[in-house]
Amino acid sequence: MKKLSLITISFLFINFIVAQEKFTVPELSTQQKTDILYNHVIAYAVAGISFAKTQGVTPESYGKYIGKKFIPYWNPEAGFHVFVKGILDILSGINSNNEMQIISQSEKMIRFKLKNVDLSFQKGPMLGVTYNEYLECSYGIISLLAEHMNVKFSHKISEGIWYEATFEKK
Repeated sequence: MKKLSLITISFLFINFIVAQEKFTVPELSTQQKTDILYNHVIAYAVAGISFAKTQGVTPESYGKYIGKKFIPYWNPEAGFHVFVKGILDILSGINSNNEMQIISQSEKMIRFKLKNVDLSFQKGPMLGVTYNEYLECSYGIISLLAEHMNVKFSHKISEGIWYEATFEKK
């Protein structure tokens, strides 16, 4: 009886191993890759904010911590236009469904708005982090970089759905 049980278990185990599907390298479209990357970046950012909150750190303070890590990559001597171009590139690429519109600009100022920044938060908080907390963290990062680059930065939500940002050369 023991032999029969052992043979039956061995047979089932071997069939289980042999029957497993072989893995293949996924073939993803550029859009799928972009969406996956966007979702991971947002999830990592939100997980960081969530952890910071458990440590008694505000989302804005956590953002300033991140901003301090980024400062070495921003050269104030490069000037206002290089900074604004870099920020525009980063924010316009924030997700594939993003809409960006420049509202006004001059040699010393730009105001633009983005739609769909809240994409990951449309069903409510993510990992215990609200959209406003996410924006507070973003403000912490961008305001610190702007200060480093001698630029004044402000932001707000306009028309209920647009994230509006203003950069002014000091």
